[in-house]
Amino acid sequence: MENKPANVEGTGKSKIVPFLAALIIVLGIIVVALGYLFYAQQEESKEIQSQLNAEKDSISNNLKNIMVGYDSLQINNDSLNTKLLAEQERVKQMYDELQKVKRVSYSKIKEYQKELGTLRAIMKDLLQDIDSLNTLNQELIAENIKVKQDYSTAKQTVAELETKTEELSSQVEKGSVIKARDIVAMAINRRGNEVTRARRVEKIRVCFTLNENSIAKAGNREVFLRITGPDEYILAKSETDLFNFEGQMIVFSAKREVDYQNQDVEMCIFYDNNGELLKGVYKAALYMDGNLIGNTEFTLK
Repeated sequence: MENKPANVEGTGKSKIVPFLAALIIVLGIIVVALGYLFYAQQEESKEIQSQLNAEKDSISNNLKNIMVGYDSLQINNDSLNTKLLAEQERVKQMYDELQKVKRVSYSKIKEYQKELGTLRAIMKDLLQDIDSLNTLNQELIAENIKVKQDYSTAKQTVAELETKTEELSSQVEKGSVIKARDIVAMAINRRGNEVTRARRVEKIRVCFTLNENSIAKAGNREVFLRITGPDEYILAKSETDLFNFEGQMIVFSAKREVDYQNQDVEMCIFYDNNGELLKGVYKAALYMDGNLIGNTEFTLK
């Protein structure tokens, strides 16, 4: 009767030991499973963080490219320049912020991606504005070049027209000069007869015909006669008897007025001899309207 309790106690202990062993095994399995899950979760977390960091680096590179793109732009428009500088600063601030971040979350990456998209869109709009401005500038430059070319062509045309006008004016001026023909100079005595002896000369007569000229100006004219002696001196009544020839005032021997009406006019001019004439060849030259219109020679013995 006294040995029964000992068996009961021994039987109880024998049942607890397997239970504890089984519990320990189960707990061990749970610990291993939890350890594995923790390890797997850590590895997955590392993988996710690695992907997030890679995305962060990609965003940083994109921001860097945008900054380089902005730096290469040259704009001569104050309004666009102000906008460009503001966007450059905005991109730089975001880039600097990314460099300071060591660990990023998925939500933060999404925020950065959205901001990057906005910056790209703004840059695209700016580039379109710049392209439009450059196109306009190129058109203005091309138009300016064309205007300059047209002006140069017009200037050249005007110069050519002026040259032609001057040539035509010169031709007209030359064409309007009234020439003298059939010029005959001779010495005459008191009776009006021709003489060849210098000591018998009373007057020198020069007769000629003014040519018909339809483009010359009609009206009263003065015809001047200059007689040059063998000694190259001009026969003149007074040193104050002057007329304009090629911008200089020169002395004349005699003159006569004529009413020229664009038709042939026959006339004579007389020089009264008031001294001894030299023997030799004399030259007689006729002038009108500041032009030499004819000349001839005669000889006295």
